[in-house]
Amino acid sequence: MSERDDHEELYGLTGLGRSLGRALAELVPGEPATAEVTLPPKAEFGDVSTPVALAVARRVGRNPRELAAELGERWCSGPGAAVCARFEVAGPGFLNLFLNDAWYREATRRVVALGGDHGRDVVPPDERRKINVEFVSVNPTGPLHVGHARYASMGDALCRLLGFAGHQVTREFYVNDFGTQMVKFGQSLTARYAQRLGIDIEVPADGYLGDYLLEVADRLIDEVGERYRPAVAAAAPDVSRVPVEVVDEIKAWGRDAILGRFRATLGNLRVPFDVWKSEASLYEGGPAHRGFAGEVGKVLLELDDEGELFDADGAVWLRTTDYGDDKDRVLVRQTGAPTYFLSDIAYHRDKMDRGFDHLIDVWGADHHGYVPRMKAMFTALPPHDPDRLELIIGQLVNLLESGVARRMSKRRGDIVTVDDLIEAIGVDAVRFFMVARSHDSTLDLDLDLAVEQSSKNPVYYVQYAHARICSVLANLPQGDTAPDAASFGEVAVGPYERNLVRTLARFPLVVLEAVERRGPHRVHAYLGELAAEFHVFYRNCRVLTDEPDVTAFRAGLCMATRTTLARGLELLGVSAPQSM
Repeated sequence: MSERDDHEELYGLTGLGRSLGRALAELVPGEPATAEVTLPPKAEFGDVSTPVALAVARRVGRNPRELAAELGERWCSGPGAAVCARFEVAGPGFLNLFLNDAWYREATRRVVALGGDHGRDVVPPDERRKINVEFVSVNPTGPLHVGHARYASMGDALCRLLGFAGHQVTREFYVNDFGTQMVKFGQSLTARYAQRLGIDIEVPADGYLGDYLLEVADRLIDEVGERYRPAVAAAAPDVSRVPVEVVDEIKAWGRDAILGRFRATLGNLRVPFDVWKSEASLYEGGPAHRGFAGEVGKVLLELDDEGELFDADGAVWLRTTDYGDDKDRVLVRQTGAPTYFLSDIAYHRDKMDRGFDHLIDVWGADHHGYVPRMKAMFTALPPHDPDRLELIIGQLVNLLESGVARRMSKRRGDIVTVDDLIEAIGVDAVRFFMVARSHDSTLDLDLDLAVEQSSKNPVYYVQYAHARICSVLANLPQGDTAPDAASFGEVAVGPYERNLVRTLARFPLVVLEAVERRGPHRVHAYLGELAAEFHVFYRNCRVLTDEPDVTAFRAGLCMATRTTLARGLELLGVSAPQSM
């Protein structure tokens, strides 16, 4: 690293951590070259603090307070001399640094200069991966509901964060278009088609009863007319008597119609996908093994070669108990039909064959029991690496109207769709509220709050801060012209300005933490804190003053806050309006 680069990195918190880490490595050779840096809760504890001396001293048998003092002395008289006014050792060995005004001025200029790239590529190059993220992946049997909106919003925000941080990300939707549920869907749509033609056929009791299938049946009639009338009329009143080939044709048409609706809904929700992978395609092409072709036959052959399969009671089993599962799992039933688990194995084998370093699946709360068997499967399959698969299990959404939760059932058709939700509260509110909590916590979405235009509404509060800054900058003589370092002069930095700069400096750390913890909700929380810090600054610090240096510095702070708010909102799939 050049002397100039070393100087530049001092004005970001991650850079401060690296600089302190290098100074520590000179005192204790072999230690990591990065120190954890945090922002103390109170000003009397300094501007930044690090516990690194405390952690290292325990490993090497040193007095932690003495090591912290040595580190502070070395750093403040060396690379930190230009930015650190003084240091203190606190508690058992924390090093607290008190930064000077020059650090705050230059940190502000740096964020302004970086613009939308502030916080980008925070993952070190040698840790960046080619990652596949599979999310939503709903059976194409009915419209997307509010629960799917949560998984879609969380999954998309995670993909945006992973890509922004430096990873190569592919977004994938797994189309569950094979198996029992699709048969029930095909029969249900066939019955609705017949009913629309005036033929008395009932939807199966365990089929899909929602009125949305009547709309799909109407579209089917518009396209094919009465092509299937003879077949369904001959089978009435029992839909199970309709010839399989007819049900299959209707099922395939209905699947494509539902998928088209998925694409439109997800587009409205600002959730794109790079790959739509069909489960049915896993059974197509290539030589057969144990009666199955395609990726399924391929993975059965591979598992047989590894000695992981056995036959018992007329079924084919996988030895998952060898890898921590509570029981062995059936892959092929006595009837010869494949289980969902077999499809899952073939699908994940296919993803590995496509060259992804890491696979992330975002699943619903009802999939919690699948985790042990999936991990066992990845241990059984070459390269026998269960850590290559990461399973994120999301929790439910409670939709509140006037404080009362609505209950939903896809089978009964008693659901609130994603389209309904977007129409009711707007896409920005849907996206922001759906990532307000960690994926492993139940989320309550209050519709009344989501449309309220006040500081109580978190998305309104953050967007209003962005719009207010746009208005402030538009009224300055220099407008949106970015200030350079010289324009700040030697302006003194007050407490409200310091708090805002420190909050801005945290953004890269928040991005990194959100990526490492798989937690877009951390960006959500940060944006609320940044907006609050800006509002406090704005109430206490006039931007347009009689002192050009002060005006330039505060305008720079406004610009830095605006770009950081806009970037944070964009990472969550939310717009940043210029006026409200």
